[in-house]
Amino acid sequence: MQNIFSKSSRINEIFKDERVLYPEFLPENLPHREKEIESLAFCFKPIVSGKKPFNAIVVGTPGTGKTVSARFMLSQLQEFSGRAKSLYVNCFEFNTRNSVLFLISNFVGAAIPRRGLATDEIYSKMLDYLKKIDFVPIIVLDEADQLIAREEGSKLLYDLLRIIEFEKIHFGIILISNDFFLSSKLDSRVKSSLAEESIVFEKYSPEQLKNILKERASFAFFSNALEKDVINVAAARAGKLGGDARIGIESLLKAGRIAEKENAKKVSLTHLKKAFSSMDSSLLKKAFPFLSKQEKSILELISSFDGVFSGELFEKYSKVKNHLELRQFRATISKLENMNLISAPLVEFKPKGKSKFISLKVPKEALQKFLKEKS
Repeated sequence: MQNIFSKSSRINEIFKDERVLYPEFLPENLPHREKEIESLAFCFKPIVSGKKPFNAIVVGTPGTGKTVSARFMLSQLQEFSGRAKSLYVNCFEFNTRNSVLFLISNFVGAAIPRRGLATDEIYSKMLDYLKKIDFVPIIVLDEADQLIAREEGSKLLYDLLRIIEFEKIHFGIILISNDFFLSSKLDSRVKSSLAEESIVFEKYSPEQLKNILKERASFAFFSNALEKDVINVAAARAGKLGGDARIGIESLLKAGRIAEKENAKKVSLTHLKKAFSSMDSSLLKKAFPFLSKQEKSILELISSFDGVFSGELFEKYSKVKNHLELRQFRATISKLENMNLISAPLVEFKPKGKSKFISLKVPKEALQKFLKEKS
Protein backbone atom coordinates (compact mmCIF):
# COMPACT_ATOMS: atom_id res chain seq x y z
CA MET A 1 0.00 0.00 0.00
CA GLN A 2 1.25 3.46 -0.89
CA ASN A 3 2.22 5.64 2.07
CA ILE A 4 -0.64 8.09 2.65
CA PHE A 5 1.76 10.99 3.17
CA SER A 6 3.23 10.60 -0.32
CA LYS A 7 -0.06 11.96 -1.65
CA SER A 8 0.80 15.37 -0.21
CA SER A 9 3.19 15.98 -3.09
CA ARG A 10 0.21 16.17 -5.45
CA ILE A 11 -1.61 18.86 -3.45
CA ASN A 12 -1.87 22.29 -5.06
CA GLU A 13 0.07 24.73 -2.94
CA ILE A 14 -2.18 27.36 -1.41
CA PHE A 15 -0.22 28.51 1.65
CA LYS A 16 3.13 30.21 1.53
CA ASP A 17 3.21 30.34 5.36
CA GLU A 18 -0.05 29.56 7.16
CA ARG A 19 1.52 30.37 10.56
CA VAL A 20 0.88 34.04 9.77
CA LEU A 21 -2.83 33.29 10.34
CA TYR A 22 -2.40 31.51 13.70
CA PRO A 23 -3.95 33.24 16.77
CA GLU A 24 -0.57 33.38 18.55
CA PHE A 25 1.29 34.90 15.58
CA LEU A 26 2.92 38.26 16.35
CA PRO A 27 3.15 40.41 13.18
CA GLU A 28 5.99 42.83 12.52
CA ASN A 29 3.43 45.49 11.66
CA LEU A 30 0.04 46.22 13.24
CA PRO A 31 -1.95 48.47 10.90
CA HIS A 32 -4.37 50.97 12.46
CA ARG A 33 -3.02 50.49 15.99
CA GLU A 34 0.02 52.80 15.88
CA LYS A 35 -1.51 55.37 18.26
CA GLU A 36 -2.55 52.78 20.85
CA ILE A 37 0.88 51.07 20.75
CA GLU A 38 2.58 54.44 21.27
CA SER A 39 0.36 55.07 24.32
CA LEU A 40 1.33 51.67 25.75
CA ALA A 41 5.01 52.33 25.04
CA PHE A 42 4.77 55.68 26.86
CA CYS A 43 3.64 53.82 30.01
CA PHE A 44 6.62 51.47 30.09
CA LYS A 45 9.37 53.59 28.56
CA PRO A 46 10.52 54.79 32.04
CA ILE A 47 11.84 51.26 32.70
CA VAL A 48 14.58 51.83 30.10
CA SER A 49 16.12 54.59 32.26
CA GLY A 50 15.59 52.78 35.57
CA LYS A 51 12.41 54.64 36.51
CA LYS A 52 9.00 53.46 37.68
CA PRO A 53 6.55 52.61 34.87
CA PHE A 54 2.90 53.61 34.66
CA ASN A 55 0.28 50.88 34.76
CA ALA A 56 -2.19 50.51 31.90
CA ILE A 57 -5.83 49.55 31.51
CA VAL A 58 -6.57 48.46 27.94
CA VAL A 59 -10.24 48.14 26.95
CA GLY A 60 -12.12 47.42 23.75
CA THR A 61 -14.45 44.92 22.13
CA PRO A 62 -13.11 41.44 21.15
CA GLY A 63 -10.80 41.23 18.14
CA THR A 64 -9.73 44.89 18.18
CA GLY A 65 -6.02 44.15 18.70
CA LYS A 66 -5.72 44.72 22.45
CA THR A 67 -3.69 41.63 23.33
CA VAL A 68 -1.56 41.54 20.18
CA SER A 69 -0.71 45.26 20.60
CA ALA A 70 0.39 44.68 24.20
CA ARG A 71 2.49 41.68 23.12
CA PHE A 72 3.98 43.71 20.25
CA MET A 73 4.95 46.61 22.53
CA LEU A 74 6.46 44.28 25.15
CA SER A 75 8.40 42.38 22.49
CA GLN A 76 9.87 45.68 21.25
CA LEU A 77 10.66 46.80 24.81
CA GLN A 78 12.43 43.53 25.68
CA GLU A 79 14.38 43.65 22.41
CA PHE A 80 15.49 47.22 23.18
CA SER A 81 16.29 46.79 26.88
CA GLY A 82 17.14 43.85 29.12
CA ARG A 83 15.59 45.69 32.07
CA ALA A 84 12.04 44.39 31.43
CA LYS A 85 10.47 40.93 31.22
CA SER A 86 6.78 40.17 30.81
CA LEU A 87 4.42 37.48 32.03
CA TYR A 88 1.10 36.89 30.23
CA VAL A 89 -1.80 35.60 32.37
CA ASN A 90 -5.17 34.61 30.91
CA CYS A 91 -7.65 35.29 33.72
CA PHE A 92 -10.23 32.92 32.27
CA GLU A 93 -7.81 30.13 33.13
CA PHE A 94 -6.15 31.71 36.18
CA ASN A 95 -8.85 33.67 38.00
CA THR A 96 -7.89 33.35 41.66
CA ARG A 97 -5.42 35.25 43.79
CA ASN A 98 -3.58 32.03 44.62
CA SER A 99 -3.19 30.87 41.00
CA VAL A 100 -1.88 34.23 39.72
CA LEU A 101 0.57 34.63 42.62
CA PHE A 102 1.80 31.10 41.87
CA LEU A 103 2.51 32.06 38.24
CA ILE A 104 4.29 35.29 39.20
CA SER A 105 6.34 33.51 41.88
CA ASN A 106 7.65 30.96 39.40
CA PHE A 107 8.21 33.70 36.82
CA VAL A 108 10.60 35.53 39.18
CA GLY A 109 12.46 32.34 40.10
CA ALA A 110 10.72 31.03 43.20
CA ALA A 111 10.17 27.38 42.24
CA ILE A 112 7.14 26.61 44.40
CA PRO A 113 4.74 23.66 44.17
CA ARG A 114 1.33 24.14 42.53
CA ARG A 115 -0.40 22.96 45.70
CA GLY A 116 0.42 22.73 49.39
CA LEU A 117 1.26 26.35 50.24
CA ALA A 118 -1.13 28.93 51.66
CA THR A 119 -1.64 32.09 49.59
CA ASP A 120 0.22 34.27 52.11
CA GLU A 121 3.20 31.89 51.99
CA ILE A 122 3.29 32.13 48.20
CA TYR A 123 3.12 35.92 48.44
CA SER A 124 5.98 35.99 50.95
CA LYS A 125 8.22 33.78 48.77
CA MET A 126 7.38 35.85 45.69
CA LEU A 127 8.36 39.02 47.55
CA ASP A 128 11.71 37.53 48.60
CA TYR A 129 12.59 36.69 45.01
CA LEU A 130 11.35 40.01 43.66
CA LYS A 131 14.01 41.69 45.81
CA LYS A 132 16.74 39.62 44.12
CA ILE A 133 15.88 39.90 40.42
CA ASP A 134 17.67 42.30 38.06
CA PHE A 135 14.70 43.09 35.80
CA VAL A 136 11.33 44.83 36.03
CA PRO A 137 8.43 42.36 35.79
CA ILE A 138 5.44 43.44 33.69
CA ILE A 139 2.36 41.36 34.45
CA VAL A 140 -0.30 41.25 31.71
CA LEU A 141 -3.70 40.25 33.11
CA ASP A 142 -5.81 39.48 30.04
CA GLU A 143 -9.60 39.12 30.45
CA ALA A 144 -9.01 40.97 33.74
CA ASP A 145 -12.76 41.35 34.38
CA GLN A 146 -12.87 37.59 35.11
CA LEU A 147 -10.48 38.23 38.01
CA ILE A 148 -11.92 41.51 39.25
CA ALA A 149 -15.44 40.05 39.37
CA ARG A 150 -14.20 38.11 42.40
CA GLU A 151 -13.35 39.81 45.68
CA GLU A 152 -9.98 38.07 45.80
CA GLY A 153 -9.14 39.66 42.44
CA SER A 154 -9.10 43.07 44.09
CA LYS A 155 -6.99 41.59 46.88
CA LEU A 156 -4.48 40.33 44.32
CA LEU A 157 -4.19 43.75 42.67
CA TYR A 158 -3.80 45.32 46.09
CA ASP A 159 -0.98 42.81 46.84
CA LEU A 160 0.86 43.79 43.66
CA LEU A 161 0.37 47.52 44.14
CA ARG A 162 1.55 47.27 47.75
CA ILE A 163 4.85 45.84 46.47
CA ILE A 164 5.32 48.92 44.29
CA GLU A 165 4.27 51.40 46.96
CA PHE A 166 5.84 50.02 50.14
CA GLU A 167 8.70 47.79 48.97
CA LYS A 168 9.79 50.34 46.34
CA ILE A 169 10.19 47.56 43.80
CA HIS A 170 9.47 48.61 40.22
CA PHE A 171 6.65 46.55 38.80
CA GLY A 172 4.33 47.02 35.79
CA ILE A 173 0.72 45.91 35.36
CA ILE A 174 -1.40 45.80 32.19
CA LEU A 175 -5.10 45.00 32.61
CA ILE A 176 -6.84 43.98 29.37
CA SER A 177 -10.62 43.67 29.17
CA ASN A 178 -13.68 43.89 26.92
CA ASP A 179 -15.40 45.79 29.73
CA PHE A 180 -15.30 49.55 29.15
CA PHE A 181 -16.36 50.08 32.78
CA LEU A 182 -13.53 48.01 34.26
CA SER A 183 -11.89 50.97 35.98
CA SER A 184 -15.10 51.90 37.81
CA LYS A 185 -15.39 48.35 39.19
CA LEU A 186 -12.01 48.43 40.92
CA ASP A 187 -11.79 48.56 44.69
CA SER A 188 -11.27 52.16 45.88
CA ARG A 189 -7.86 51.32 47.46
CA VAL A 190 -6.74 49.66 44.23
CA LYS A 191 -8.00 52.51 42.09
CA SER A 192 -6.11 55.15 44.08
CA SER A 193 -2.82 53.19 43.91
CA LEU A 194 -3.03 51.98 40.32
CA ALA A 195 -2.17 55.35 38.73
CA GLU A 196 -3.08 53.92 35.37
CA GLU A 197 -3.22 55.13 31.80
CA SER A 198 -6.50 54.08 30.14
CA ILE A 199 -6.19 53.10 26.48
CA VAL A 200 -9.35 52.47 24.46
CA PHE A 201 -9.26 50.28 21.33
CA GLU A 202 -12.09 51.28 19.02
CA LYS A 203 -13.73 48.72 16.74
CA TYR A 204 -12.09 48.31 13.31
CA SER A 205 -13.95 49.84 10.39
CA PRO A 206 -14.77 47.64 7.34
CA GLU A 207 -11.98 49.33 5.37
CA GLN A 208 -9.46 48.76 8.17
CA LEU A 209 -10.46 45.07 8.38
CA LYS A 210 -9.89 44.76 4.63
CA ASN A 211 -6.40 46.25 5.00
CA ILE A 212 -5.53 43.91 7.90
CA LEU A 213 -6.71 40.78 6.06
CA LYS A 214 -5.01 41.85 2.84
CA GLU A 215 -1.68 42.29 4.63
CA ARG A 216 -1.90 38.95 6.46
CA ALA A 217 -3.00 37.17 3.28
CA SER A 218 -0.01 38.56 1.35
CA PHE A 219 2.34 36.69 3.72
CA ALA A 220 0.15 33.61 4.25
CA PHE A 221 -0.83 32.70 0.68
CA PHE A 222 0.96 32.36 -2.63
CA SER A 223 0.09 35.10 -5.12
CA ASN A 224 -3.22 34.52 -6.94
CA ALA A 225 -4.19 31.79 -4.45
CA LEU A 226 -7.33 33.71 -3.42
CA GLU A 227 -10.29 34.40 -5.67
CA LYS A 228 -11.14 38.05 -6.17
CA ASP A 229 -13.79 38.66 -3.47
CA VAL A 230 -12.52 36.35 -0.70
CA ILE A 231 -10.83 39.13 1.29
CA ASN A 232 -13.80 41.48 0.94
CA VAL A 233 -16.35 38.87 2.06
CA ALA A 234 -14.17 37.75 5.00
CA ALA A 235 -13.77 41.39 6.07
CA ALA A 236 -17.50 42.07 5.67
CA ARG A 237 -18.39 39.15 7.93
CA ALA A 238 -15.83 40.22 10.55
CA GLY A 239 -17.28 43.74 10.39
CA LYS A 240 -20.82 42.46 10.79
CA LEU A 241 -19.78 40.40 13.82
CA GLY A 242 -18.50 43.35 15.82
CA GLY A 243 -15.41 44.44 13.87
CA ASP A 244 -13.51 41.37 15.11
CA ALA A 245 -10.31 40.95 13.08
CA ARG A 246 -9.65 37.51 14.58
CA ILE A 247 -12.81 36.16 12.91
CA GLY A 248 -11.61 37.36 9.51
CA ILE A 249 -8.11 35.94 9.99
CA GLU A 250 -9.38 32.57 11.23
CA SER A 251 -11.84 32.31 8.32
CA LEU A 252 -8.97 32.74 5.82
CA LEU A 253 -6.97 30.00 7.54
CA LYS A 254 -9.89 27.56 7.56
CA ALA A 255 -10.90 28.37 3.96
CA GLY A 256 -7.31 27.80 2.82
CA ARG A 257 -7.19 24.42 4.54
CA ILE A 258 -10.51 23.39 2.98
CA ALA A 259 -9.19 24.41 -0.46
CA GLU A 260 -6.01 22.36 0.11
CA LYS A 261 -8.03 19.34 1.23
CA GLU A 262 -10.06 19.55 -1.98
CA ASN A 263 -6.84 20.01 -3.98
CA ALA A 264 -8.26 23.24 -5.40
CA LYS A 265 -6.04 25.69 -7.24
CA LYS A 266 -7.54 28.71 -5.45
CA VAL A 267 -9.47 29.59 -2.31
CA SER A 268 -13.01 30.36 -3.49
CA LEU A 269 -16.07 31.95 -1.88
CA THR A 270 -17.50 28.43 -1.55
CA HIS A 271 -14.49 27.44 0.58
CA LEU A 272 -14.93 30.60 2.64
CA LYS A 273 -18.61 29.88 3.29
CA LYS A 274 -17.73 26.34 4.39
CA ALA A 275 -15.17 27.90 6.76
CA PHE A 276 -17.82 30.21 8.23
CA SER A 277 -20.13 27.25 8.88
CA SER A 278 -17.32 25.21 10.47
CA MET A 279 -16.32 28.10 12.73
CA ASP A 280 -19.90 28.67 13.91
CA SER A 281 -20.40 25.00 14.72
CA SER A 282 -17.03 24.68 16.45
CA LEU A 283 -17.62 27.79 18.58
CA LEU A 284 -21.01 26.57 19.77
CA LYS A 285 -19.71 23.06 20.53
CA LYS A 286 -16.92 24.51 22.66
CA ALA A 287 -19.12 27.04 24.45
CA PHE A 288 -22.24 25.05 25.35
CA PRO A 289 -20.71 22.77 28.03
CA PHE A 290 -19.66 25.89 29.95
CA LEU A 291 -23.02 27.68 29.84
CA SER A 292 -25.55 27.56 32.69
CA LYS A 293 -29.31 27.26 32.02
CA GLN A 294 -29.64 30.95 32.86
CA GLU A 295 -26.91 31.94 30.38
CA LYS A 296 -28.53 29.82 27.66
CA SER A 297 -31.89 31.50 28.38
CA ILE A 298 -30.35 34.96 27.97
CA LEU A 299 -28.64 33.83 24.76
CA GLU A 300 -31.95 32.48 23.45
CA LEU A 301 -33.64 35.82 24.23
CA ILE A 302 -30.87 37.72 22.42
CA SER A 303 -31.49 35.53 19.36
CA SER A 304 -35.08 36.84 19.16
CA PHE A 305 -33.75 40.35 18.35
CA ASP A 306 -31.66 41.65 15.46
CA GLY A 307 -29.91 43.75 18.08
CA VAL A 308 -31.01 45.09 21.47
CA PHE A 309 -29.79 47.59 24.08
CA SER A 310 -28.76 45.99 27.38
CA GLY A 311 -31.41 47.85 29.42
CA GLU A 312 -34.22 46.59 27.22
CA LEU A 313 -32.82 43.05 27.27
CA PHE A 314 -32.62 43.09 31.09
CA GLU A 315 -36.19 44.33 31.31
CA LYS A 316 -37.49 41.66 28.89
CA TYR A 317 -35.58 38.89 30.67
CA SER A 318 -36.92 39.98 34.07
CA LYS A 319 -40.48 39.70 32.72
CA VAL A 320 -40.25 36.27 31.12
CA LYS A 321 -37.86 34.56 33.54
CA ASN A 322 -37.06 34.63 37.23
CA HIS A 323 -35.74 37.95 38.46
CA LEU A 324 -31.99 38.39 38.00
CA GLU A 325 -29.80 40.89 39.85
CA LEU A 326 -28.40 43.56 37.53
CA ARG A 327 -24.85 42.68 38.56
CA GLN A 328 -25.40 39.00 37.63
CA PHE A 329 -26.95 40.05 34.32
CA ARG A 330 -23.94 42.24 33.46
CA ALA A 331 -21.54 39.44 34.41
CA THR A 332 -23.44 37.07 32.08
CA ILE A 333 -23.28 39.55 29.18
CA SER A 334 -19.56 39.96 29.79
CA LYS A 335 -19.05 36.17 29.81
CA LEU A 336 -21.02 35.66 26.58
CA GLU A 337 -19.01 38.45 24.96
CA ASN A 338 -15.70 36.95 26.12
CA MET A 339 -16.78 33.60 24.69
CA ASN A 340 -17.29 35.34 21.33
CA LEU A 341 -21.00 34.40 21.23
CA ILE A 342 -22.24 37.98 21.24
CA SER A 343 -21.08 41.46 20.35
CA ALA A 344 -21.77 44.11 22.99
CA PRO A 345 -20.08 47.42 22.09
CA LEU A 346 -20.81 50.57 24.06
CA VAL A 347 -22.77 52.99 21.83
CA GLU A 348 -24.67 56.27 22.11
CA PHE A 349 -28.17 55.74 23.47
CA LYS A 350 -30.10 58.99 23.38
CA PRO A 351 -31.29 60.61 25.55
CA LYS A 352 -29.70 58.49 28.31
CA GLY A 353 -26.05 58.56 27.23
CA LYS A 354 -24.27 55.29 26.41
CA SER A 355 -25.40 51.69 26.59
CA LYS A 356 -24.25 48.27 25.33
CA PHE A 357 -25.84 47.23 22.04
CA ILE A 358 -26.07 43.45 22.06
CA SER A 359 -26.22 41.19 19.00
CA LEU A 360 -25.29 37.60 18.13
CA LYS A 361 -21.87 36.70 16.71
CA VAL A 362 -23.13 33.33 15.49
CA PRO A 363 -25.97 32.68 13.02
CA LYS A 364 -29.37 32.69 14.69
CA GLU A 365 -30.42 29.41 13.03
CA ALA A 366 -27.28 27.55 14.20
CA LEU A 367 -27.73 28.82 17.77
CA GLN A 368 -31.43 27.93 17.93
CA LYS A 369 -30.66 24.44 16.58
CA PHE A 370 -28.04 23.95 19.33
CA LEU A 371 -30.43 25.23 22.01
CA LYS A 372 -33.10 22.79 20.84
CA GLU A 373 -30.71 19.82 20.71
CA LYS A 374 -29.19 20.53 24.11
CA SER A 375 -32.44 21.31 25.97
